[in-house]
Amino acid sequence: MKNNSVLVKKKAAIVTNNVNCERHIQYYSHIEKYFKSNGWIIAEDFNVDKVIICCCGFHDVMHEKVLRTIEELKTIHFLESNIIIMGCQTKTHEPELIKNLAVKLINFDREEMLDEIINAQIPFAEITPNNIFRPHKLCKIDEKNEYFHIKIARGCLRQCTFCVINKAKGYINSTPKEEILRQFRKAVERGNRRIYLMGEDTLAYGIDIDTDIIELTESLLAIDAHVELNFGSLHIRWLQKYASGILSLCKRGIVKELHVGLQHINDQLLKRMGRPCVFSEIYEIIKTLKKECAHLFLETDILVGFPGETEEMFAELVEFFKQDRCFDNVRHFGFSDVRGAPSYKFEDKLSPHEVVVRWERFDKILRERSSNYKAESVRPSDVAFQLTHERDYIFCKDTFQDEVEQVVDDPGLRQAKSKILQQDEGDFGF
Repeated sequence: MKNNSVLVKKKAAIVTNNVNCERHIQYYSHIEKYFKSNGWIIAEDFNVDKVIICCCGFHDVMHEKVLRTIEELKTIHFLESNIIIMGCQTKTHEPELIKNLAVKLINFDREEMLDEIINAQIPFAEITPNNIFRPHKLCKIDEKNEYFHIKIARGCLRQCTFCVINKAKGYINSTPKEEILRQFRKAVERGNRRIYLMGEDTLAYGIDIDTDIIELTESLLAIDAHVELNFGSLHIRWLQKYASGILSLCKRGIVKELHVGLQHINDQLLKRMGRPCVFSEIYEIIKTLKKECAHLFLETDILVGFPGETEEMFAELVEFFKQDRCFDNVRHFGFSDVRGAPSYKFEDKLSPHEVVVRWERFDKILRERSSNYKAESVRPSDVAFQLTHERDYIFCKDTFQDEVEQVVDDPGLRQAKSKILQQDEGDFGF
């Protein structure tokens, strides 16, 4: 007869294809906390009972990584029925995942399905998300400068034509203000002074619940004004809508770093990207921010080679950044197709070779302002992102700092768990 204390210790491996996105990190750390709370051991190998793949789905390349991970599991004869797919790809690449695969897919807001799968004693609904994440062991991050993360919304206005993530996250769904205030109080009570307000479109907060991001931040500052707030990447539409409020936060030193997702500077191309604006008006706001807030670190994203980008449009972009003195750092990307995004159906696409050529030309113009200029200029999160390109998956273990209240291991519970495990013993999958 096997010892019950051995029987109850089941093992899970949690892997991911992205350790860069803070919302994704919170998601897989939440999953890890759930399994640990239910007495599972989190492993860094596949000699386990269940494999949970938390999948970022922002690009087809990320999907290919997941397929290769599943193929690797097949080579060691791991049962597909013991593989659970979670995260964005359950929506962004659902047809490809269910085609000829017997894996389990669990969408966002359906995580309670895990309760039945693992016979959970503590339901997923009772596990609070983590606010402070531990970086992957391959990343160098100064924990003294760690952020306390609060998710204030999920989803966006679903208008960017190059993006597929909105299929997974849906339309903007703002977190109730009182819940955000509760987490903020927790942060200041712990002594955390750097607060990261998370969302796919952070400054869209409140448009679905009759409030806005500026009103929210002032409510937070009424509790404790001695904090630093980070909004993540903000859409250019909100920079214009909330210009005075953002300027006030920057001048007071509440916001010390601002990431503006420009994507391009040509009005015609921005409209085609689903981000219409008059760029000259946006840039006037940016110049004002930089002039009145000398301490402000300004960063942006640029997408080169988007369908319809003519040589003249690209030359306009290059000339702009030759003259620009506002942006301290520029992260630039080359366009590539993503199945499911509206731009996938666009014609007049550049060849992959031409996209690479433009990316390299632009990189040389940026020099020290490019995230790729030298290793020291690449932030730890960027390094982590590069790691996901060198391997198809990374094991997620010890990803958070919160305490875990595990299931009480009383005799009655041991007996119940043992019965369940005995039924499952022949189905371990390795």
